[in-house]
Amino acid sequence: MVAKAGGDSIRCARYATFGTEALSRHALAALEGRRACLLANHGMIAVGAYLGAARRLAEEVEALCGQYWRALLAGKPVILPKAEMAAVVEKFKTYGRQPKRRRSRRKAVG
Repeated sequence: MVAKAGGDSIRCARYATFGTEALSRHALAALEGRRACLLANHGMIAVGAYLGAARRLAEEVEALCGQYWRALLAGKPVILPKAEMAAVVEKFKTYGRQPKRRRSRRKAVG
């Protein structure tokens, strides 16, 4: 589900004081090519085409963070290799989409 955020990882922006231009620059760098990032010692940012999409992505990232934290408690988590993540990112471009159905040209009888 990491791919849902737009890449093979969820980056963490470098720390800077809240409300500063430096934090803004760090966040933009971490978001490059992504739809979500963590902000060191602050929280996260998630973006979407509309507010609901951004909120759902933020919830997904929050869940992933919790899963990763629990995996760390159990030992060393298995991180997928770059090649596998590249395949996952590509497949995620159409994840959850249904193929378009062709409309029938037959007229209803009745």
